[in-house]
Amino acid sequence: MVLHGILAAFIGTGLMTISSTTEMQWAGREASVAPGLATAKLLRPFGVREVKGRALDLLATWTHWVYGTLWGLALWALVGPAGLPLWAAGIAFFFLVWGAEQIHLPVLGIAPWPWKWGLKANLTDMWHHIVYAAGATGAWALIDVAG
Repeated sequence: MVLHGILAAFIGTGLMTISSTTEMQWAGREASVAPGLATAKLLRPFGVREVKGRALDLLATWTHWVYGTLWGLALWALVGPAGLPLWAAGIAFFFLVWGAEQIHLPVLGIAPWPWKWGLKANLTDMWHHIVYAAGATGAWALIDVAG
């Protein structure tokens, strides 16, 4: 069941990537390097210094995929040990993932607090996390049916 969560979150990450890449193209904005900045900051005690340019883009991409996939452990915990029905776990999963982002990016100094982002940016960010959580939850259901 742990693998259910990891695979489901990987699929959810893929769907979120499609959602955010499409929105990014429509809005004409650059890809976010926030995941890479956060990872570089967390790795400073291990000798990692400032990461820039192409290396930062690559670190952001890898962090996005690994971080999104590892959240599958939380989805598994909600469905497995916590025993929530999948629909309830999916809702809790959304709030857990989106809420964590709202806190850890400002705490790390990567982004301002959400109330400073503006309504459009918050709704856009919320949408991408809804896509992620719904995608991961739907993938879990499909994995269950297939298994």
